[in-house]
Amino acid sequence: MDSKDINADMLHLDVDYDDLMDLRVDYAFKLLFTKGDPRLLISLLNAIFANKQIPRVVKSLTIKNPSLERESAEDKLSILDIRAELDDGTSIIIEIHMYGLGELKAKTIRSWARAYGEELKIGGDYADQPPTIAVTFSNGQIEPSEKKQKPDSDKNKIHMLCMIMDREDYTVFTDAMELHYIDMRAFVKAVNEADSINIGEAEDSTFSKWLSVITHKEITNKAIIEDACKEEEAIQMAVSTIAIQGKDKYARQAYQRRQDELYFHHKFLADNARRTEQAERMIEQEQRRAEQAEREIEQEKTRAEQEKTRAEQEKTRAEQAEYKIEQEQRRAEQEQRRAEQEQRRAEQEQRRAEQEKTRAEQEQRRAEQEKTRAEQAESENEILRKKLAELEANMG
Repeated sequence: MDSKDINADMLHLDVDYDDLMDLRVDYAFKLLFTKGDPRLLISLLNAIFANKQIPRVVKSLTIKNPSLERESAEDKLSILDIRAELDDGTSIIIEIHMYGLGELKAKTIRSWARAYGEELKIGGDYADQPPTIAVTFSNGQIEPSEKKQKPDSDKNKIHMLCMIMDREDYTVFTDAMELHYIDMRAFVKAVNEADSINIGEAEDSTFSKWLSVITHKEITNKAIIEDACKEEEAIQMAVSTIAIQGKDKYARQAYQRRQDELYFHHKFLADNARRTEQAERMIEQEQRRAEQAEREIEQEKTRAEQEKTRAEQEKTRAEQAEYKIEQEQRRAEQEQRRAEQEQRRAEQEQRRAEQEKTRAEQEQRRAEQEKTRAEQAESENEILRKKLAELEANMG
């Protein structure tokens, strides 16, 4: 930018950085880039494109109505922070967000889609439709849906460029969509740690100098901003413009109202999030307690079933033992009966033996009696023979 085009009073204005409006507040951001010199916005956009090596140089632009048209009465009203058309017909939408990052990705894509859809004129050719570029300044990182990180990529990216491309070889499918996400918090952290804007992807560039101005409230070493002003006339002009705008009573009041709105809205959201988180924690605790109680019930049920199984097993073992005892008892009784039978058989055998003995004794006695009778008969016969002999002797 040629120095002769810049107001000399603005270049040499003493600046109290503590009193400057915070450009992260959307009111101050819009006031600077839509009510100030259009070359400021041109410089910022060229710095953003150059930081990603995009061969696009903005020479002029036109600020447009930031409201997006509703397609139906039910559509949500969308008012962008800045909407502009570049000299080549490309549409630019710019948003700056201090809070509410959770829905920012979806909100940006929806805003881009609506802005892109509005650019097609009636009877126009789809192929002639110019690209729509969305630039979003966020006070925190926008998490991608899927992390497919290249080996040399930075995990804490300050400037993320998203386009429609092949997921394997990263071939750009179309330049119709171009989404720039700029993480102001990551930039401030890196600058304050290094005490320099010579950091990684934004090393010593106009882009990093612009970011140092936009985040000046959080930059610890203000000499960084002063050096940026000395090196870049557009940066010095921007800082001087903010200082002049901040001295306007009505602009300062509007800025403070918007700052308060953002603070209380963030506080309201944070309180709601905290209450929601507390409620979710309580629900989780109750759920864990319920699950613990359910587990304890299941454990008790398992223990009861185990006890029942053990009792049944004990009963079965007792019944088996009783059965064995009964079997042993029956075997003992059978053995006893067999013993008694054996004893009876022995007694019978003994009685038979005694009877045989008695019969033998009787036979012996009969034999002896027979013998005695035989002897008596023999004795009587002998006596008779003697008598006969005597008779015969007497007769003869």
